[in-house]
Amino acid sequence: MIPRHVLGAVVGCWVLLVGTAGSRPAHGAEIIPPVAKIVKDHPRVMLRPKSGPHWISLAQLKALPRDAEFKKVLGRLRGERTAACQAMVWLLTGEKTAAEVAIKRMAGYKAPGRMDAFDVWFRCREMGLAYDWLYHYPGFTTALKAKVRQNVAPVVKAGLRIADDHVFHNYVWMGNSGLALWALATAGEDAEADKLLKTIRSRFTDRMFPAMEHLNGLPGDALGYWYNYCPGSGAWAIMGFQSAFETDVAGAIKEHQNDWLSRQLESMVLSTLPDMRFIPWGDMQRGVDGGVTHEIAGPYDALTWALKSPAGAHFSRWLAAQRGVNRFFRIHGVLYFLYTRHLTTPPADPPLAMRAGAAHGGHALMRSSWKDDATIVGLRCCDFYSGHSHWDRGTFVIYRNGLLACDAGYYGKYRGPQLRTDAHNTLLLGGKSQRFVKGTWFKDLAAFQAQLEGRYKLELGDMPFFKHDGKWTAAACEFARSYPPGTIKRCVRQLLYVRPGTVVVVDDLTAAQGKNVPEVQWLLQVPTAAPAVGKGSVVMKNAKSWLRCRSLTAPGTLPGVGKSQMTQLSRDHRKLSPVSRVTFTYKEQPGKLTLVHLIEVGDGAPGALLAAKHTVTADAVEVTLAGKTYTFSRHMPFKVSAK
Repeated sequence: MIPRHVLGAVVGCWVLLVGTAGSRPAHGAEIIPPVAKIVKDHPRVMLRPKSGPHWISLAQLKALPRDAEFKKVLGRLRGERTAACQAMVWLLTGEKTAAEVAIKRMAGYKAPGRMDAFDVWFRCREMGLAYDWLYHYPGFTTALKAKVRQNVAPVVKAGLRIADDHVFHNYVWMGNSGLALWALATAGEDAEADKLLKTIRSRFTDRMFPAMEHLNGLPGDALGYWYNYCPGSGAWAIMGFQSAFETDVAGAIKEHQNDWLSRQLESMVLSTLPDMRFIPWGDMQRGVDGGVTHEIAGPYDALTWALKSPAGAHFSRWLAAQRGVNRFFRIHGVLYFLYTRHLTTPPADPPLAMRAGAAHGGHALMRSSWKDDATIVGLRCCDFYSGHSHWDRGTFVIYRNGLLACDAGYYGKYRGPQLRTDAHNTLLLGGKSQRFVKGTWFKDLAAFQAQLEGRYKLELGDMPFFKHDGKWTAAACEFARSYPPGTIKRCVRQLLYVRPGTVVVVDDLTAAQGKNVPEVQWLLQVPTAAPAVGKGSVVMKNAKSWLRCRSLTAPGTLPGVGKSQMTQLSRDHRKLSPVSRVTFTYKEQPGKLTLVHLIEVGDGAPGALLAAKHTVTADAVEVTLAGKTYTFSRHMPFKVSAK
């Protein structure tokens, strides 16, 4: 593993470009203004009585064209019991019945005896929005407001406790985002509300936002959990802060915190496969929560609106074509009226590649195009942030008309067999899996950073190099510390994606002092029960496309093929598919070992083998593909170049 002080020196140029992770805003800059600057009138949570650039006004809301789609979403809101949905119906139509239903629900609410973050998030969001939006409704009297605040008080108490432990966990983001909406709605009503707002503002500005800045677009958990419940729930709170303080929170994040909000939005977009599932890293949730079909459209349309993001607008239009109004689930329909219908930023294709994260670890995301038949390649190598992570540093996935190289296993239980290294496309060293990491709770970024080299040894992998050069994209990762101590001194994987369908994987290993490089099992999980093995390569096919992998290090080597874990490959959570584990095995040897594997992807029937050769010198690995040579450095700073 690369020492942090060396890594910092090597990536100095990167620091100049994106800043120091966890840095505070420039002197005098405020991401969220002081509590005293909250506007005094209502509505103020996502809505304002007057027009402005960073919120939606009542006039804008009421001026929306009453077209067929408007009526369809409105009809869905009418069918929801949720107080916030009924409050929105009243705002849009003036129907007193809707307002009365909402007030009755709030006044009659009784908090459960035991609560988790979902209770806090759902109820505080619902009650906060309805309280604010109905504030001036004649039937919502002062006495009723006091009654509602009393009813919600136990939820607030539970939320302050539940959402006070782990800045990379969805419970913290859900809990604090719900509390934020409630605090913004009730600030100024009583001393407890003012105290709550002060506490929540501090949690966001001092703890949660710096953690997001450190991640720099990287998901801190399995993708379904992360995008739905971390930036996904945070989007509601950010939009509430913007309107309640009449300030550009998204712009302040862009200017003073390395634009992490835009990077989280683009990371979500690039991590979404054409089948609407997320790239399967970590515990992949089943059904709708494992992709963008359920609770994504509203929050990320809100961020698209706030950030004026062309990539977000592209994604919004694509998802609308896939799902129609069904993409707005229950209360998410209110965001349709607030933000989706007010999107004016012209859509543009997102970038074809990005490193979600930074040199300290990340996901490299690469595409051939933004068409549904695109080839998509992902490489993962980062530290341990949350409990749904797997032992998979250095793993890659490949997708074309379905997954061709996948993570094996399915999320049947927490910390189940899906975690194991042999279910991923990385390396077993001496038959050993990457090491188990016990999570801890990080109240702030400093607490997490103290454990990178502390008791819990959370330092697992770096991604010190990433380059997108149009026709090709490359990334390098180092993950020796992912293995038990003394297993290996250095373990570097460099991946090159040459568009549209060629992937080169170079692995460079150095033995630990006094030991040999252990036997290496180079793993590839393919979603078929019977891949074809022959002529030194393995081939798998889906309905339209194929993948072929061969070793350039030992041409003609026949890989072993065995059963891997049954895997969920579709949105149907009841359907599991067989996966094969393809293994290229290399014997133990002294000193160093360099491996080169070539993967080709295409449609129809596999064609002739791509002409390829490679040479290894003390300083570099050169791989020539169809007459073009790519050079992979073997020393810091790792990099890939072409000529």
